[in-house]
Amino acid sequence: MRRKNIDSILMKKATGYFVEETVEEYDRDKEVTKCKVSKKYIPPDTTAIKAVLERTQEDPLKGYTDKQLEELRIRLLKELEKIKEKEEQNAGSKTRSKDKVRDADV
Repeated sequence: MRRKNIDSILMKKATGYFVEETVEEYDRDKEVTKCKVSKKYIPPDTTAIKAVLERTQEDPLKGYTDKQLEELRIRLLKELEKIKEKEEQNAGSKTRSKDKVRDADV
């Protein structure tokens, strides 16, 4: 099967669809005596919905070269380090300000 055909079938199953059901009754001579045609709704399938979402989701790093990915990794690590330093400074200043309040109370 081609990918386009698979995607089409998967989308159909993910969105729900109608099918025609034919029920035939036969007599002893194996001739059709009654033929009943009805439409039946097939509801969306959650597994198919999940598969469609996974197939259509784009990779946010698609198109980056190895060099660009390495540069991005280094930049993000530096940003994380800065955030960590700020958090440590804020934690230290909060401790100092509490100490000053305690000294003033004494």
